[in-house]
Parts: sequence; structure tokens; C-alpha cells
Amino acid sequence: MTELPAKTGPNPTGIDVSVVIPVYNCEKYIQETVESVRAQDMHAGALEIIAVDDGSTDDSLNILNKLAADCTDLHVHSTPNSGSAAAPRNFGLERARGRYVFFLDADDKFSPNALSRLTEVADTTGSGVVLGKMGLFGEKRAGNVPSTAFGKTLFAVDFIDSKAHSTLGAWKLFRRSILMDNDIRFPLGYKIGEDQPFTMKAYLHSPHISILADQVYYWLRGRDDGTNITATGQPPSKHLCRILTLIKTIVDNTEPGERRDHLLRRPIIGAAGVKSVFGKKMLAAHDRAEREAMVKEFREVVAPLWNSNIRDHGVPESQILVDLAVRGDIDEIETVSRLLAHKKPVPLSFDEEHAQLVYEPRAGDSVGDLRVRLHQSLESITSTADGIIIRGEFGVAGLGRAPDSAHIILRHRKLGTKITSKIDISRTYTRSFGTRVRFSTDVQISKLADSGIWELFIKAKWSSMVVRERLGIARTAGMDTAPIIIGDPVEGVVFFDQSDGLSVDLGPTEKHLDPVKRHELHVVDQFEVGRSVVFVISGPVSNMKAASYQADDKSKSKPARFIVHSTDQASIVIPRSAAKKQGCAIELKDAEGNSVEIALTELRD
Repeated sequence: MTELPAKTGPNPTGIDVSVVIPVYNCEKYIQETVESVRAQDMHAGALEIIAVDDGSTDDSLNILNKLAADCTDLHVHSTPNSGSAAAPRNFGLERARGRYVFFLDADDKFSPNALSRLTEVADTTGSGVVLGKMGLFGEKRAGNVPSTAFGKTLFAVDFIDSKAHSTLGAWKLFRRSILMDNDIRFPLGYKIGEDQPFTMKAYLHSPHISILADQVYYWLRGRDDGTNITATGQPPSKHLCRILTLIKTIVDNTEPGERRDHLLRRPIIGAAGVKSVFGKKMLAAHDRAEREAMVKEFREVVAPLWNSNIRDHGVPESQILVDLAVRGDIDEIETVSRLLAHKKPVPLSFDEEHAQLVYEPRAGDSVGDLRVRLHQSLESITSTADGIIIRGEFGVAGLGRAPDSAHIILRHRKLGTKITSKIDISRTYTRSFGTRVRFSTDVQISKLADSGIWELFIKAKWSSMVVRERLGIARTAGMDTAPIIIGDPVEGVVFFDQSDGLSVDLGPTEKHLDPVKRHELHVVDQFEVGRSVVFVISGPVSNMKAASYQADDKSKSKPARFIVHSTDQASIVIPRSAAKKQGCAIELKDAEGNSVEIALTELRD
């Protein structure tokens, strides 16, 4: 890796950051994008904007020229259409004069303090790349907003240890000297993913990187008009070019070993790896001769690198496709591609001799050592006097055989203590996706001895092969995920944690209920019964446990009768004499002590 650079001194040009904007048919957004650069809280002359129009057919170029009129900060260039952001980014980079370069997409925007903060961190730490947290605005976006690397702010850290390698988009602050000294440019020839080898090479030649996660610094615009490049897609042959370029970048800039293997997982076995080439779109996009050439090219590059340290981190479909490609088995690759195109699972069978699941091609050895997952779907959770009843189903995709046994496991998050509960596996059904077990099991809170968070897992066993999965990550559509209170007084809370897994907080030791807001409660009826007034409340009342009333500011709070009729309806009964007073108020409390106060005048409205 590159030596730690000396503290960056003053730039002879006085420019701290060159913002390069590749532009293609963004007439609706380009002014807002440019203005977000001009709104940065940096001194005059610290920024330059290099906008490169890539042969737009709309009014983008004219808008840019108007924005640049009588201004010295915006430099507008026009080039013939290249079909991707790579060429205009390279064009802008060659003309950049700042100490740092930031590549801003023509429909995105900065937060006002983004560049000053990113530059300050780069100057202070000497990091070659500085990442700022990203956020989404506008409509839906074709891809997800990167989030893995932004759990917390980190200074001068390794790009692998910090998980920065999980985000390879170009929306970062780059030290320009590193880019120029190491000839780091965006590769041409494909339109999606050209920023991946660029960013990877910048990471590899940086002494370290820094991450700012305290706020959103870069705003990605969601567009549902289908005109942005990511939404239009590219054929599998271009994805092959993308992943092979990224593989070459990694291999050319690393030594063999764990770090290299770790980085190679993404282009080979990751979600956008081999399946984007030989997956569901291959047969429709390419003829037989093209497919054969693609397999040959992939095999030549990947076969020498393919090892268990990479392979063990892929899903079965990816493991199978790479194994077949390394063998050069185009016929079987086509079979798997056809299954994926029709949204069918790859068929698996159980190898009794080796106690493992395998894929059996028509010719050659079976493909084993697969990283299979237990596909489970949680259907409902019902509270009982001392626990919950969980209903759902599970199985392995493509496997037409039920497990020999299965259990629910509760594991204490800190202590590691485990409690198991056997699942009845007698109810099964088989479809094209494989065999599923339908289950209903009772989890008793009284069996848990230690307070704290208990995580729930489901474990299934075929002979000596065990597959375990976190329970609750997959759920039926529309399932209520609100926390469930167990016991009265409260003994525990059943909830879905940050990973979406089902957990039980015995004690409880944390707060899980979102306090009900006043605007969520509505009076649907009120009437008098003898000397009392009954208010019928509609809203999220299922976890409310008590009600009280205060006749006026000078009176003491007194218990009110509180009756819950359903998850969203309850009645509150208070004396008629108190209800008549102008300052009367009612307070509701949930099982965790959260309260919401309602003035009686509001209820009368």
C-alpha cells in the first residue's frame, strides 16, 4: 500500500475540491445538482465544478451553459455520447485541478456542509478516500442505498476491516494525487459497475480510508421514470466484462492470500457475481457461440483463483455455476440458467454417504459442499398466559425430502445459554420448490432462567447434516410485527430485532414499545351510563395497560376503568362529575410505562 502522505499543503491553484459531474439527459435535475455544490460552506475559490455533457439529447447542455454564464466556478464541456458515466468522468478527472476530486451524479445533490467536512477529515487524517453517509430522496431507486459501511464514524482505518469495500460507487472524496500517480481511471466498454474497479484500485493505493456516518452527506435521487442507467440494465456479456475487470484490478494490486480472497468474493460469488453472467438472463440474451465464449473467458480467469476461501461464502446457485464454469460444462450451465429464468430452484438431493446436499449434473461428478440455507416463513405469533405460539413453515429450496428432526432454539445473546424445543415435523407438503414442513410450536417463557435478550433459531437435521437459520427473518406479507407483551405484570417482550430476527427480552431489560402519539387516538363514540361517562377510543391500544384521569389542575390523578376490546379499540370510564370539568384530562400507560395524555376537550372535539 501507498505510504502515508505528508500533510497536504496549500494548493497553488487555491482549489480544494474538483467536483466532476457526468451529465446525460438530466434537464429536470441538473440545476438543483449544481446549486447544491454552490451552496457548500467553503470559502470562495475552494471549489470548481467540471460538468461533462455526454451527448445529451434534451436541454441539459443549454441549462449548464446558462448556469456557467458570467461565473468562473463552473466549467462546461460537451463530448459525443459514450453510453456510460466512465468516459465523461475520465474527461473531467484529466482537467481537475483540486487537491481532491468528488464524482457527483447529475441527478443527485450534497448536504450543505458535505465537502467542507469531508475535506477536513481528509486533511486531518491523510486518508486517500473519505466516505460520507448516503441518503435517498425522490422516488424509488433501482438499487439499494449503501449502508453496510456506515454503522459508525471511523478515522484512518483499513478499507476491508471497516467494510468500506462493500460500497464501490464513485460517490466519495478521492485524493487526486493517488488517482493520477497510480493511473486510476474508469474502465470503458460497459455502462453499469464501471466505478467498481476504479474505487477498488483507489482503496488499494490509499494508506487508509475514513468514514463519516454522523449525518447524510450525499443524497441519491430515486427516479421511477426508467431513464437512469442502472434501471435500463446491461446484458450478461457486459456483466462478464465488469466482473473480470474487477477481478483483474484486485489480482494486479494484491498478493495471494486472505485479503485477496476476501475481495474476490464479491465479483465471483457475490449477489452481482456469476449469477449476473450465467443466470436467468443468459439464454435470452446470447446465442450458443456467445455463451461458449463467455464460459471460456470466465474459466480462464477464475479457475486459477477458485478456492474454498471464496467458494464457501456463496449461495448454492452461485457455487454450482462457478464449479460448472470451471469444468467448462456449458450444457449444465444452460440447464441451471433455464431453471433460474423460470424462477425454479436448482434441484438438490441428499448424499447419504457424505451426509450432504448435492447437485447432480447429467454428466460428471456431483457438485457438493453447498452452503444451503433453511428457507423459513413465519406466519403468526400468538401470545399465551406464559409464552407464545409460533406458526410457520420451513424447508430447503430444491430438496424434495423433509428433515429427520427439527427444533426451535432459544439462545441467550450474552451468556450463550441454549434452550431447545422439539418441532412436530409430521405435517409436510411438496411442490416444485421442494418439500416444506408446516409447524406450530409453543414457546414457554417460564423455561428461560436468565433475564436479557434470547434469540430464536430454527434447526433442521438430515442424518448428521444440520442446517440452522434465524427465525423470523422471512415472514408472510402483512404479518403484524409489533412487540408482544407477555405476562401481567410484564415478564417479557417478544419482538423483532434490528436484524429482523425474532427475539424474547426476558425481564424485560430494554424498552420495545413505541409510545403512542396523541394523533393516533380517536374517539369514535361517547355516552353516559348512570353517573359515568364512557369514551370509546380507536387506535393502537393493544399494549395499553392502565388509564387514569385528573378532573382539573388542582385535583389528584385517579384510576379510571380501562377496557380493551381489541387491538385497536378500548373504552375508558370516568365519573360524569369529572368529565364535565373543563380541565379534565385522561392518561393512558402501556406495559413499559410510556404514557400519552389526552385533554377531555380534545375528546369532545
